[in-house]
Amino acid sequence: MGTLLRLLGRIRKARRGERWAAAVVAVALLLLPGCSKVEPQPLRFGSAPWRDGETSLYRITDRNGRNAGTVRYALRQTSGDGWMMVRETAAHGVQETIAVHMAGEGFRPRTSLVVRTEEGVTERLNAIYDGAQVDLEMTNKRNITTVERMNIPSDARDQWTLFMLARALPLATGYSTRLNVFLPIMGRQSRVTLTVAKPVQVDAPAGTFEAWPVTLDLGDTKSTLWIGVEPPHPLVKYMDGANQGAFELAEFLPEP
Repeated sequence: MGTLLRLLGRIRKARRGERWAAAVVAVALLLLPGCSKVEPQPLRFGSAPWRDGETSLYRITDRNGRNAGTVRYALRQTSGDGWMMVRETAAHGVQETIAVHMAGEGFRPRTSLVVRTEEGVTERLNAIYDGAQVDLEMTNKRNITTVERMNIPSDARDQWTLFMLARALPLATGYSTRLNVFLPIMGRQSRVTLTVAKPVQVDAPAGTFEAWPVTLDLGDTKSTLWIGVEPPHPLVKYMDGANQGAFELAEFLPEP
């Protein structure tokens, strides 16, 4: 009888040891990089980190690092509580101006205007947002105008403003969120997941910055923004996941 009891005791200890070992392995797996999935948080914007009159100039480079042009962003406060973001691009002989008027709280778009000129010929697109609808008026190179009404998510932001709006999110290592965006020039709506990694040092023509790498996952492509850790959190660099082109900050004026 005593021998049987001793044997049962050893079996219980062995089982406890197996359970303990299994628990250790499970914890170790959770701590391995890439094994834990970041759960996106509800979308919440803070107040605008930029000031009225802020401008930033970027050098555009192609996948081979060659100079391809420039892009300039300007942010202006409008009457009431709104903001106007103007983006001016000069690249490969194309001049393009994009102006998006958005609300001051939540940054939902009100209107969007795109004017593109190439070889002396101009195209124009007007978008007027109204809740879950957007009215598009497009004038092509042949000066033919068409109109279209599209249904979009009522919480969609204009995709052209995404680079600036990311600066107003509560960025921190491990932070993730999702938002709906609409690109008027293509009539395309997308669901974007933003995920923030640990800050790194980023060199740009304007200097060296500590910046958060922010991945923009649109499902078919992944691009990266590097956003400055220090207020007003300037966009320091952008790498396009589709064509491998890049924006690099050349000049930053936080106020006029």
